[in-house]
Amino acid sequence: MRPAYQVKTCFGPTIQGEGPRQGAPCVFLRLAGCNAWDGRSETRAESACPYCDTDFRGGEPLDAAAILQRLRELCQGRSGLGLVISGGEPLLQVDEELIALLAPHFPWIDIETNGTRPAPPRPPQVQVVCSPKAVPGQPLVVVPDAWKILIPAQEQFLAQALESPAPVWLQPVCPDHGPSGPAYAANLARCLDLAYRHGCRISIQAHKYLGVE
Repeated sequence: MRPAYQVKTCFGPTIQGEGPRQGAPCVFLRLAGCNAWDGRSETRAESACPYCDTDFRGGEPLDAAAILQRLRELCQGRSGLGLVISGGEPLLQVDEELIALLAPHFPWIDIETNGTRPAPPRPPQVQVVCSPKAVPGQPLVVVPDAWKILIPAQEQFLAQALESPAPVWLQPVCPDHGPSGPAYAANLARCLDLAYRHGCRISIQAHKYLGVE
C-alpha cells in the first residue's frame, strides 16, 4: 500500500521568490507539519522560527499519484514550470518514492528544509535548499545544494554555510506587514554588509514585491 502524505496545499503557477530559483515560474507543493514550530499563534514567539509566515497546519492525506495529478492540473500543459516542495518541514515526509514519481515531470525541483532531517536519494534536477533552524536537540544533518540564511535570525549558521561548497543566499527577516519599515531596512542593510564581506548572494522574497502567493 502506497503511503499517504499530509498535504497542506498545492498552488500556482506562481514565482519562486527566494533563494537560488528567485524569479523562476513554478508550482508549489506545501506539506503539512513541522518540527520547529507547532503552527499555533500562541507558541510562535517561543519557537525556533518566530518569523515564520506560513500556515502549515491541517491539510489532507494524498498518495503520490494524487499529488502529481493536482500539480499537473496546476501546470495546465506548461512544460517550463519548476516545483518547490515546502512546509512546514517537508523532509518529515518527502521520501524516495515521491521524488521518483514527481521528478520526470518538472525541469527542476527544490526542496526547502530547515536541515534537521536527511534528504532521500534524488536525481540531479532535485536540489535541497537549507534555511537552517536552531531546533533544540535536532542538529543540522542535511547536506544541501544551497543555503538560504535568514538575517539576523540565522546568522549563527553563516560560518558553517560558508565553509561548505554550496552557494549561500542571505535573506532579510521580513516583518509580518513587510517588506517595509525600519526593522526590515536594518535587516536588509545587514545582509548587504555580509554579502560584500563574504561574496554571498541576496534573496529578497521577490513574491512579496510582485504581490503573488
